[in-house]
Amino acid sequence: MPRKRSYEKRKDIWKYYKVEYTSNYTEEMDTEGLKVLKWSMFDSPDKLGSGKMFMEDSPVFILDKIMKAQRLTGYIELAYTSKKYADSLRLGTNSAHRVGMAVKFRCINANARFRFVKALIQYGVQRIRLQKESVYFDTDNYINKPELRIF
Repeated sequence: MPRKRSYEKRKDIWKYYKVEYTSNYTEEMDTEGLKVLKWSMFDSPDKLGSGKMFMEDSPVFILDKIMKAQRLTGYIELAYTSKKYADSLRLGTNSAHRVGMAVKFRCINANARFRFVKALIQYGVQRIRLQKESVYFDTDNYINKPELRIF
């Protein structure tokens, strides 16, 4: 007799994404200015509200507009990272994640990934890295040169 599998939540669908709000960080603060995404999706895992406090507006609003226009689903793997968390991931000191200017977005479907990258280029993002199941982009054009890499 086959064993029943327990239900395992998919990490790439954010309709299951839930945040335990506090009196200091409410749901209204979490959705302020965004149509599809939530600021807490950009948080460093060790601090609630760090995405809203330290993430730059431009990558968040670009991603929110693309998600709404293209009707994409996906999962934000990495955005703002605190010093402690970035050190544990061994990110460089000049990493755009440390200053909240980079997003690594998981998108498994190749067609959706193509539409996503096309929209990023249309919004003027110049630093994009394509990987097998994710797309990395940042808006940190002052320190690093523009590039398009495919892995």
